[in-house]
Amino acid sequence: MPIYTPNIQLTRPHFLGGGQWNFSNLTELTVLFGKNGSGKSVLLREWRNSAPEFIHYVTPERTGEMDFQPHFLQEELTYQARQSTSQRNYTPEYRRRIIGRIQSYFLSRGNYREEGSPPASPDIIEELINSLVTDFTVELVAAGNPPYALKRTIDESSISGVDQLSSGEAQLIILALDMLTIASIWEIENKVQRVILIDEPDAHIHTDLEVRFADFIFRAIKQFNLQVAISTHSTSLLAALGQFGGENTSVIYLDKNKNTFQSQQFSSIQKELASCLGGHALMGPLFGSPILLVEGDDDYRIWSQVPRHHITNFAVIPSNGEEIHQYQKSLESICTSLRDDNPNNYSGFALLDSDKNKPQVSPNRPQNQIKYIQLECHESENLYLSDEVLVLLGTTWELATALIKEQSGNYGNKAEFLSDVDNWDRKNGDFKNYINEIAKILDTKNVHWTVRVGKAIGKEKPTGQLLDFLGNEVVDTLWE
Repeated sequence: MPIYTPNIQLTRPHFLGGGQWNFSNLTELTVLFGKNGSGKSVLLREWRNSAPEFIHYVTPERTGEMDFQPHFLQEELTYQARQSTSQRNYTPEYRRRIIGRIQSYFLSRGNYREEGSPPASPDIIEELINSLVTDFTVELVAAGNPPYALKRTIDESSISGVDQLSSGEAQLIILALDMLTIASIWEIENKVQRVILIDEPDAHIHTDLEVRFADFIFRAIKQFNLQVAISTHSTSLLAALGQFGGENTSVIYLDKNKNTFQSQQFSSIQKELASCLGGHALMGPLFGSPILLVEGDDDYRIWSQVPRHHITNFAVIPSNGEEIHQYQKSLESICTSLRDDNPNNYSGFALLDSDKNKPQVSPNRPQNQIKYIQLECHESENLYLSDEVLVLLGTTWELATALIKEQSGNYGNKAEFLSDVDNWDRKNGDFKNYINEIAKILDTKNVHWTVRVGKAIGKEKPTGQLLDFLGNEVVDTLWE
């Protein structure tokens, strides 16, 4: 079973004081926070050099074309070659090396996708990447040149070069391929320890994409049993990593005048403060973009996508279930100190599912800045079954019910519920314990259900059944 290392000692270079660095209490994901010159990049490279056969370093400057150069295939098969090309912050052929590693991965595994084939299937890599870059679909092609197919989901147009992507899009796709190909090779080699060090992944990535990247990181950690360390200057990324990782996330505040550090686990207080200080959240109300408080990770995944479509705009802050009331109260106080009360221009909104009691305005629960609004459907999972989301899946409710009944027998103790699909109440039923199975049946591309819902909500002001499920209060408030 792969393991992670809680304590490390590393050589400290002379220009940072010499001697040794000592780090303790590291978790599945550790964030390195520190000023420029505090030694973050040097530290990560020293960590990698301590055991390069199972530690991989991702450089902060990631450039080059995305075409396939065959001579990188053999180089990317060995950790010695990978180590030698990442001794500095800048790797001029970085993207080409990662594309070459796709073929190295296929060479290590073989192009098998059938049940019972070797581990680390291409399907797993594709599903994880497609959950991260939802405007695109990525397919790995063993015999292709290049060994991948990249298409825009909006029109199925093919991407043939990096110039057809924004800096942020290219960054995310290549970062994901870098992480997942090396993790897959380790899975094939059955490495006991698997450590990935990522230097400043937030460069060129907008705040809402940092949220999706944080979600992706923890899915990859779970899938491949990874330990990850990330250096960053972004409080938005820190907030998102804390949200998705909780106590599995820790922070080291690096100081070049110290050599001993104990990583601090991400507490609920740090999570709240980091969310509030996470880049654009509190700045939003000052410039006309309200806060949107949501109840959990899935709601966060859905609603953080919506502003990317530029139809409406808000800054999403996640909470954990009932914590939304604590967050509402804290933000009410904070925003009251920043802005005057204005019933026609709130600082933000707290979004509840319809199965929750919506608090009324009272002296103990003022809503002068942060107003409660509520879905009309039971909870967010119901939105996936709306006609508008089904259209994105290329189906209808009639076709969907037939498919769910047909495949229900594949899902063990959930088969009885799934086979009763004809009697479901799509708007008011409770689908939380079945949504992943429903999505697996209906979505041939294995895109996470929250991605589909977020796209349907964001691409235009909701109408039809989606409007009915969301409710006029939510739509009129957020699309005003």
